[in-house]
Amino acid sequence: MSTNVADLESYKTIKVPLWVYKNAKEVELALMKKGLEHIPAEVLMPSTCPICKSALKPMQAKEDETEFLRCVHCGYTQQRFGEQAGEFVMGTAIGMGLIYFLNALFGSMSER
Repeated sequence: MSTNVADLESYKTIKVPLWVYKNAKEVELALMKKGLEHIPAEVLMPSTCPICKSALKPMQAKEDETEFLRCVHCGYTQQRFGEQAGEFVMGTAIGMGLIYFLNALFGSMSER
């Protein structure tokens, strides 16, 4: 599965239950208020893929210079969060939640 940099900047619409939307809005607000200091490093700036544990390579999107991390082995891709992440939108909140969940499912957070 090959994804080019331009594809990373496209948006998809998903249908979620109202309770999921409301919870994502709460996370978005909490991120805006509290910042990133409580988010695990393996979510914000990981060095290995949460799925296959291979090294992640940095890459940059052309449109807005957003930084992404991509696994060369399985194709997993995520936005790089961190100090530069000043604007939080619902997609950021959902993305962080999914990354946290993947880490928990595939073991890197449970190995602490």
